[in-house]
Order: sequence, then C-alpha cells, then structure tokens
Amino acid sequence: MKHNQFDDDQLEHVLNNAPKLSDRRSKEEILNRLLADARLQDNVHLHEAIQQPIDDEITLQEQQHSIPTQQESIETATTKKKVRKWPIFMSVAAIFALTVLTGSMLINNNDDTKMDQANAPETSQYSTLQDSSAAKSSVNRDKIMESNIVAEQSRFMSLRSSVYEEDLTDAVVFHIGLANRDKKSVPMTYIVSNERVATDFPKKKPTTLQMYEKYAPQIDEKANGFTNYHPYKGELKEKDDKLVHVLPKENDYDVASADINEYLGTLQDTFSDSLYKKVEFKNPDGTAYKFSKDEEPSKPMALTSSNHFNYYLYKDENGTEYLSPDSRKTFSTVTEALTDMRNKNDDVYIPVVPENVTYTVKEVAEGVIITFDEPLDLTTMDAVRATQLIEAMMLTAASFDQQIRLDNVVQESWEGFDLKNFLPKPVGANKRYMP
Repeated sequence: MKHNQFDDDQLEHVLNNAPKLSDRRSKEEILNRLLADARLQDNVHLHEAIQQPIDDEITLQEQQHSIPTQQESIETATTKKKVRKWPIFMSVAAIFALTVLTGSMLINNNDDTKMDQANAPETSQYSTLQDSSAAKSSVNRDKIMESNIVAEQSRFMSLRSSVYEEDLTDAVVFHIGLANRDKKSVPMTYIVSNERVATDFPKKKPTTLQMYEKYAPQIDEKANGFTNYHPYKGELKEKDDKLVHVLPKENDYDVASADINEYLGTLQDTFSDSLYKKVEFKNPDGTAYKFSKDEEPSKPMALTSSNHFNYYLYKDENGTEYLSPDSRKTFSTVTEALTDMRNKNDDVYIPVVPENVTYTVKEVAEGVIITFDEPLDLTTMDAVRATQLIEAMMLTAASFDQQIRLDNVVQESWEGFDLKNFLPKPVGANKRYMP
C-alpha cells in the first residue's frame, strides 16, 4: 500500500490551517440530536458511519479465531482493510487533514510493527499484533464517529450568519457599523477572544468606546467590500451615560442627506448595544453642532429606544450577502416589523420572505409566534435562503428584545435550530472574527 510522504513542516502546515472546531457537548448527545433530525432519518451515510466500526470489530474477531500464521496475519491485516465511504457532508478541509494524519499514523505503525517482529518471539509478535489491531479498531471507531458528528455540526453552523450566546463561551463581541457603497450602514458583529481582550486591556474591563478605539482601526474595511470610514474623524468622549462626538470643522458627514444618514446609521450599529443612552454632537468650541440640513443645532440622538428594525438581505458588489436593516426604518411594534418584512421597499434591500409565503404574527407572554398560512417545507428552498429567512426574523424580534417561534413548518429542526420551541435571541448580525 503506497502512501504520499509528508515531512513534519508540511503536516504541521496542513493541521494548522484545518478548521478549528470546539464543542463542549458529549459525542452521544450530539449523535442523538443528529439521529432525531427529520432530515437525517433516511441518510444512509450517517448510519453507515455508525455501523462501519461494528462491522470492523466483527471482521477482527473472525480474523482472531482463524489463528493465522505470523506472515498470514500481517498480509490479512494489510489486505482486508476496508475502504470507508466518507459521508457526503464532510468538509473538504476536514477530509484532507484527516487523510494526511491517518496516512502518517499508518506509516509509523507499520514501521513499529516491523521492528517488533525483528526482535520478538513468534508468539509475542502475534499477541502484539492482535492487541494493536483491537486497540486501533476502538480508536478508529471513536475517531470516525467524532469526525462525522463534528463535521455535521460544522455544516450546521456554517449556514448561520449571526452570533449567538453559544459562540461566546470564551469571547466577547465588538459591534460596528460598516459603510457600504450605497451609503448605508451594515451591522457587523466581531468575536474577540477573552485572552486577546485581557492582553489588550490588562488593567480593567474596557468600555465600548475603548474597544472601538482599539479594534476599529484593525478592520480592513476596503478588503471586506466596504468603504474606509472608521475610525471617526474628530474626537469621541464619554460623559456619564452619553457619548459625545466632537466633530472637526471639515468633515464629510453632512455633505448631503445621504451622508448624514450613513453617519448616523454607523453610530447606531456601533454604539447601540452599550451603556450609552444617546450621542451628542459638538463643535470644537463646545457648542452644539449643526448639521447642514438643520436650521437649529442638532439634538442628541437616542441609541437604544428607536432601534426597532426589521432585517432584509443586502448584497455587496462582490456578491457577499449580509442581513441588515432596510434604510434604518423603525417600527413601534414587533408585529408591524415582522409583517412588513414581506414588502420590497427599494432596489438595495431584498426581502428574505419568498413572495408565495404568507404568515400571521401573534405576541404572547413568552415571545412572538409566527404561523405560516400554508405548511412551510424548508427543503423546497435553497438551504442558505431558508436559514436567512429564519435568522432575519430572529434578528427583527431581537431588536424588540423578543424571541420567536415558528409554527406550521414541516421540519422540526433546521441547521441546529429547534423549531418546536422558541428560538434563541441572536447577539448580533453578520458574524466575523477580529483579524
């Protein structure tokens, strides 16, 4: 059996670039959840992955009872290895990394076996080979099971675009509004590890403004398809529960109404989820700033009470898609916001709700219940579009500090969401990791 040789540097490079996945749940818990998923009931690949290690143990026991000679045992162990069929949902990166690792392990194990054979009695060699094969079968069974479960978990998470509490076990979020080519703000949620925050702020927990001043300059906005907008020109200061922006005499924030809306939108997306209640606009001399469209000095802008949005799909010039509020339009009730999501208001933002899908909205003590008029089969939609529909509704309700439950959906679960119960509130839209 031939193997491609990898030196230590190549192997280390492959493993370092493999997806870094983390899950605190037991393998049994995740496996039971996958087997309970309606979409996987007929998935033969998942059941093959579970049955395969059992078949391997039966084959191993048959080989042991036959008591072959030393040479026959070695040949049998080599020729009777089964080629496992990897499930179709395994990610390419995981396949490549595991293949390289397994190949390397087999080469090393073969070399060790040959050395043992040259220095041990015949019965000792057979006993060692027998024990080694049994151990390998047990280890391989666990590794295959764990790899399949983690790969399926990764596929679930890959279609989600928002940040949830489960993403923040050892991390915090940094919110920021990035300006796009249409002079609109797109809310982004960057995950920053606790270790990094502790290194950057060793003395005490940073405020939202301190995190902005530290991390906003590190984001390459242009490389991500946005315009270079941050950090803001002028000076930002904290004053009790307010944020004060001292604007310079020369700035681009109030050239036209579109520029003003862009500026205010980025402020809302960056600082709304903070202790600041409002932002004040000042001139360098301390007087109230006056935007070009106003005859009177500008009043402070509230950062929390008016941020009741619904979410649409925005696509940038590179084709990257984001969930974002439609032109900062606000609503007084969550029912109104969710109902309005079906309407197309302009050519920039695309409704996530298909034209043929209708529903009713009901507010209850636990949250908001969305009942589809006709049974909604998510498998008839593109998987990404179906996930965007669910998350956009979740984000819309979350802007009112509410949770949603979806009724009259064919599936009981979707991409890790339990559709039988109220869904979790997203922490923020458009997940990214701090570079």
